[in-house]
Parts: sequence; C-alpha cells; structure tokens
Amino acid sequence: MSVRAKAIGVCLIVGSLLVLAACGSSNSSSSSAAAGGGGSSSSASGGGGGNSIDIYSSLPLQGASTAQTDPLVNGIKLALSQAGGKAGSFSVNYQSLDDSTAAAGKWDPGQTAANARKVAADPKAVYYIGEFNSGASEISIPILNQAGVPQVSPANTYVGLTTNLPGSAPGEPQKYYPTGKRTYLRIVPIDSIQGAADLMAMKQAGCTKVAIANDKEAYGAGLATMMGLEKGFYGVNIASNTGIDPTSPNFRSYASTIQGQGADCFFFSGIVSNGAVQLTKDVHSALPKAKIFVIGAACTNRLTKSRVPSPEPEPEGR
Repeated sequence: MSVRAKAIGVCLIVGSLLVLAACGSSNSSSSSAAAGGGGSSSSASGGGGGNSIDIYSSLPLQGASTAQTDPLVNGIKLALSQAGGKAGSFSVNYQSLDDSTAAAGKWDPGQTAANARKVAADPKAVYYIGEFNSGASEISIPILNQAGVPQVSPANTYVGLTTNLPGSAPGEPQKYYPTGKRTYLRIVPIDSIQGAADLMAMKQAGCTKVAIANDKEAYGAGLATMMGLEKGFYGVNIASNTGIDPTSPNFRSYASTIQGQGADCFFFSGIVSNGAVQLTKDVHSALPKAKIFVIGAACTNRLTKSRVPSPEPEPEGR
C-alpha cells in the first residue's frame, strides 16, 4: 500500500477532527491566521522524509469572508498543535492557501483552480479542507477527484454538490466526480435544511410577503431556489426571487420594485462581499418597517456593524 493510501486512512479521521476544531475556534487563538496571497505552511513536529504528509486548506483570506475564514485557519493550526503535528505515525505539514484575490475581494475561480491543481500535483497531499464557497467547490472537486485527494468543506450547502435532490442542476452531482468515486464531503446541513429553517424563522416573525434577492452564486441562488420549492410547506408567501448584480453601485431601483410588491420582509441570499451592505441599506430606506433576513455567510461585522441611516419621516397627510 502506498504512503498516500495509508496516510489517507489516518487523515480521514484526524482531518475530520481538524475541521470540527476549526469550526469551533476563535480568531483570538494564539495561532495567527495565514497571510493572504498564497498562505503559509506549518508543521508542529518538523518531520520530513517518507513519513511526512501534506494537508491544505483553500479559503478566501481577503475580503469580508475573513471574519469567518481567519478563525477557521487558526482552528486548524490549533488542532494540529494539540495533536503534536502528527496523524498516527505521520508528521503533518499544513499549508493555508488563499482562493481569493485582492482585485475580486472574495473567492476567485482562477485562483481556486490553481489551488486545486497545486494540491493535485503534490504526491504527499492527503487532505484538502475547502472550499468555503459552494461555487468554488464546483471548480475544485473534479480536479481533486481525479487526483484522489479527499476534500472536506466546512461551509458548503449547495445541494447539487452531493445530491440530485430538487434544487440541483442536470448532471449533478455526477459531473463533479469524473472517477466515479466520491472524494468530497461537507460537515454542514444542505440548503434544503437551511432553507426550511429560514422559512420557519420568517413565518414566526409574521412575514406575509417576502422578497428574496440572490447573488447568482451557487450558494445564494441555490438557497433562494430551495426556499421557493419549500415555501408551501411553511405557509410563506414569496413575492419574488431576483438575481442581483453584486457590482451595482446601489440597489434603489430594486428596493423600489419590492416596495411596489408590498413586501413586508426581505431576505438576502448571498455572501456579504456581493453587495449585501448597500443592498440592505437601500431596502431599509425604501421599506423602513420591513424585517430583514440574511443567510449565515452574510452575517459578519461588515454587515452587522454598518450604519443604516433612518429614513426621514413622511410628511403629514401624504
């Protein structure tokens, strides 16, 4: 049995613990997060030679998502440190890769593909933690699958990555696994579960007409689609589901449209880097009494600490 094959068996267990530790860690950890632009590598034991294996993470380390990904990297480092830099008899070398670019301010398809190819070409690579974004995993899964590198995402929810349930696209999930073997898993609930929870929350909040905006990415658009499919089970009326242009300077026209629809609740289905702050500000200005909901990936300091100016009061008699 090859070194990679034996190491994979150990790392599938130890690596799962790394991801779980990462999800529960804080960025106040004594291990600092890797810098952007290629990341950094570490090995607690400093081991090498034939008993040395490589694990990687591929996460956006620039832009708004760092509020969640920096703690992830710190958690991985902490877990490795607590394990003595070992997985069984193997010394573990960890490298943090950045799948974002400064120009994009979020994950980038080209950088994601480059990361996956780098790991696929490493004969000692036995574990890949990523991606953070479902759309990024659509790119990296086939590359890593062909190389036989196990991949675990701490955040992906798009149903089509692993199932052909309603909400998936034709050919999914088979098209992501060219070898015919599954090499990817995620440790969070899929969109059908997340969408149900969102619909229940809006129902309990008294929403009678919901306007949804999605960022057109696999995660945001996928969750928005799933909510449309499930709305009947929870008695929630979805007035519209609109794909927005994340690069738009403002969303006043969209806000005016959903105001005309009589929406009393608004749901943004997308990552915070894709216009979440400006969009919620514009919606609030047009619909000051509407309840605003966002998905977990948008719940960062960049959104929650942004100042939303209160609209001026309506003139009497208007």
